[in-house]
Amino acid sequence: MIKRILFLNILIVAFISCEDRDPDPIIVPEWLKPRLEELENSGNCFDCKVQRWTYNDEFFYDVYCGYWSCLECEVYRYNGDLVTWVDDIDHADYAQNKDRPLIVWECGDEL
Repeated sequence: MIKRILFLNILIVAFISCEDRDPDPIIVPEWLKPRLEELENSGNCFDCKVQRWTYNDEFFYDVYCGYWSCLECEVYRYNGDLVTWVDDIDHADYAQNKDRPLIVWECGDEL
């Protein structure tokens, strides 16, 4: 009897944990949309994307195009403020401690 109850509990837990869940929608912030439209309309939108990273419990948005000669040259805080390395954030610390990357936009995606 105890084995049946235990088996039934395991079966219920497995069923609940395997239910379909909708992932959180990927949202492009409103303040970023004009910049992305500018990239798309420039004719040079090759390999452009925006990745959202987490650093110090805040979201940061890294805008990058494959033909640019710099990495992390256009990084914005969650509120749209452009990051100024050294004055604002230590770049080495940011590069080492950012995590949870998520692509929120790639050239050609609907805004």
